[in-house]
Amino acid sequence: MLNFQSAHLPKIDKRNNKTSIEPTVIDEILIIKSVKDYNAENKITMGDQIMLNSLRVMSLSFKNIWKIENLQGLERLEKLQLDNNIIQKIENLDHLVNLHWLDLSFNLIKEIEGLDKLVNLKDLSMFNNQLTSVGGLDNCKSLNVLSIGNNKIPSFEIVTQYFSKGKGMKFKNLQVLNVAGNPFTKEPDYKNHIINSLPNLRYLDYSFIDEAQRNQIRESDEKFRTDAITQEDFLKQMQNQEQEEKNNNDELFKRKSARMDLVEKLSDELIQDEELEKVKTMKGVEEEINKFQEKIKETVENLQKNVIQKNTAKLQSIEKFEQAVRAREIKSENETILTIKRFEHQKKLAFRAKERNEEGWKQKLEDLEKETLKLKDNLLSTELQLMVDIEAALGDFDGKLGFITKDMSDYVSGDHGFKKIGDFIREFGTKLTDIAKLEYDRYQVFVQQGSDLSEWDEDLQTLFENKETLLGTVSNIKDNLQSKANTKDTNITTSIERDIKLLVTSYKEKQYERNRKNVLQINKQIEDYTDQIKNQQTPSDDESDGN
Repeated sequence: MLNFQSAHLPKIDKRNNKTSIEPTVIDEILIIKSVKDYNAENKITMGDQIMLNSLRVMSLSFKNIWKIENLQGLERLEKLQLDNNIIQKIENLDHLVNLHWLDLSFNLIKEIEGLDKLVNLKDLSMFNNQLTSVGGLDNCKSLNVLSIGNNKIPSFEIVTQYFSKGKGMKFKNLQVLNVAGNPFTKEPDYKNHIINSLPNLRYLDYSFIDEAQRNQIRESDEKFRTDAITQEDFLKQMQNQEQEEKNNNDELFKRKSARMDLVEKLSDELIQDEELEKVKTMKGVEEEINKFQEKIKETVENLQKNVIQKNTAKLQSIEKFEQAVRAREIKSENETILTIKRFEHQKKLAFRAKERNEEGWKQKLEDLEKETLKLKDNLLSTELQLMVDIEAALGDFDGKLGFITKDMSDYVSGDHGFKKIGDFIREFGTKLTDIAKLEYDRYQVFVQQGSDLSEWDEDLQTLFENKETLLGTVSNIKDNLQSKANTKDTNITTSIERDIKLLVTSYKEKQYERNRKNVLQINKQIEDYTDQIKNQQTPSDDESDGN
């Protein structure tokens, strides 16, 4: 059941019209009525009960709807019509992630927004609204058709700058664009500019564009040549971008799989410390912080490189294990199929003997019934052997992954990882202590001489009142940094070990579920064979009458 809340309706009147527009709220009654109307118009037969959570298409056109709301529970919608209403803002559509087609034409919308999650959107109409700009579509990479005609977009540059070249790579599927009726379309050359800027476009204002036309436009006027980009260039750029995205995704996967994404910002995370902020303005501290961060960054880069390499061995082991398991499953499946084929052949012969009333057909059916028990034993034995083999392989696999995991964890925590980072923290703490002592002594001299103390802020002056407090603060900084590093170290090693345990557990659960289904299927198959044989053994009406 959908959850509808009360809405405060605005009072909207048409000028020069005695009748006023009665704003409508989207609620369950309106949705059900609209579905019934749509079904009637399209001659779609449905029962009295309408399952809203399974709707794929819904039309809410010409309903005087002023606000998009109360569409929860309609996540399976693929096509939604909200045209010819009085909607002023796009909102509350994020959950409709399966939308392919959205019609918001003939409304009062001033900005394209609220479509961030609609990554499957292919066809969007915003025709005849109040748009003055284009945006909010960066995540709609599947967009194929866009209609933004009859709006108030003042310049073709607004369109070309958003969709062309660099940004155009995001909209490589955009083939149909309608901008007719905007103020800039009064300019005679607007089509030429858009065609040159969007080399993958096939239709502009619903007129077909071919490469010959594109070339002719480009060659006809010098001013288009510098901005023009050929379809070939576009495709090259698109391929380069796709390859770059793939490389980035591959690198991200490698880091995440090795849990090395957790140290990505370690150098910044460590220095986010309240105590450090108190002494940051001391002379020389900023320089030491920068040196410390550079050492951490270098260590992290080397750590990532080496742990990712070790993790590659883990991924390769996983791939080999899965291939080996699949090969063993296929072997078992082939043995099962061969066993069943042999039985099917025996069954066929026995049933044919009965059908032809051959001598000894009853005995053949009795023998066949006994064979079903042997068949069950053979099939269960094959399944059991498969389980034994896979469990043995899984045990070896678990041991091998355990070795790799320990190697990864030891490297993370060891001399090249967080142990080294701990050395840098202690070194950094010593540097801060030395600076604090020098600054304290220098501050005391200034105090004794009555000199200007403005170079030290109030927080530092408070710290310099007591040397033990100052050194305690520096010690706390070192302890805080080490605590953060220890926590990060533990998180990474624990995650690496947990990943392996979860992986092995998932394999075990998968094999258990496969075994359970196979055993049930074997039992069901044997039951079916037994019933078939008994049916053959039971005399038919004709046989009964003959006796």
